[in-house]
Amino acid sequence: MEHEVDTLLDEISKIDGVNKVAVINNITKKIERCVNIHNRCDALVQAMSDVVRVNMKYSRLTEKHNEIEDVLITYSDEIHLLKPLFRTAKYFIYISISRGANIALTRLRLNETLERYLK
Repeated sequence: MEHEVDTLLDEISKIDGVNKVAVINNITKKIERCVNIHNRCDALVQAMSDVVRVNMKYSRLTEKHNEIEDVLITYSDEIHLLKPLFRTAKYFIYISISRGANIALTRLRLNETLERYLK
């Protein structure tokens, strides 16, 4: 299983504009597997986990009960994309994308890659 996750992350990291990618456990708020991320980024992982949790809670509380596809956070120099892997969002993928990248194309490639691996 770890080999499959590593292969998935390697493939995602090759998408144009992707700088960093990780699978984060949203329960423990820890990185499970990653590419181009050092282990001393606990504050980032905690914050991104909180963002996913809040969005999941909001989704449950609204009348529409929409499922979250992804969350985009845009900064002046990069974009963070948070993609829950399953409806419960126990795990999510964190991706750091350079600001100059085509975010629509990046999301398309990400979804295609996930579809192949998560059948």
